[in-house]
Amino acid sequence: MNILTRIFVSSSLCFFLMSSSGYSETERIRVVYTDWFPYTYEENGEALGFEIEIFREVIKKMNLEADFVRFPWKRCLNSLEEGTADALISLLKTPEREKYTYFPEESISISRTVFFTEKDRRIEYYGSYDLLRGYTVGVIMGFSYGHEFDNADYLFKDPARDAQTLITMLLKGRHDLAAENQAVVNGYAMKMGVSDKIRFLEPPIHSQKLYAGFSRRKGLKKLCDDFSGSLFEFKKTETYSNILKKYGISPSQMADN
Repeated sequence: MNILTRIFVSSSLCFFLMSSSGYSETERIRVVYTDWFPYTYEENGEALGFEIEIFREVIKKMNLEADFVRFPWKRCLNSLEEGTADALISLLKTPEREKYTYFPEESISISRTVFFTEKDRRIEYYGSYDLLRGYTVGVIMGFSYGHEFDNADYLFKDPARDAQTLITMLLKGRHDLAAENQAVVNGYAMKMGVSDKIRFLEPPIHSQKLYAGFSRRKGLKKLCDDFSGSLFEFKKTETYSNILKKYGISPSQMADN
């Protein structure tokens, strides 16, 4: 085999390996997401949110670029399942979704649902809902907080339509405390200029890992694995911490425990 033949065979093999892995190290990938401030959202036509920014920084280090497309949630899932999207930010891992999604080992963030109250309000809570008897608890209308809380009929729960309304009602004295995703409350409290007027109670009602999922239909296992390793390393950087702080989030809130 002469040298030109060897070069041709070697180049062809490299191309085959990149193609069979589902992506090359110079292409653009199509990423879908839905509006969930401050995790993922669109503003003035631009994809924003701390998960979007984290994802963008990680794939940049992988020499990739992304086209972000905002859809309603169900269409996001369908796009991933059908292979019309390469990735989806972000989703919980479930057996049903694993049928069409590759999940990285490394989660992109954490969803912590917590109680919050006015900063100077003294409410005792150590994880037992029984301690909250007699208080008015603000909740999001139609949202499930888990079997135990949903079935705690001894609690007085006052529904609101969204997180901003929960914060407003709490600060006006309508609610003694409220329950919602901590990052969501952080984000809206910053927008409303009232971050210094609320505090969060521990432990959380529940905590769940969120992932950037990759398409099984498109065979993106290698991309998923490479992303996981790069995300793990990125979380050690100052850039990662600064992205979270920009949205009012402490890095400790996003740590895998």
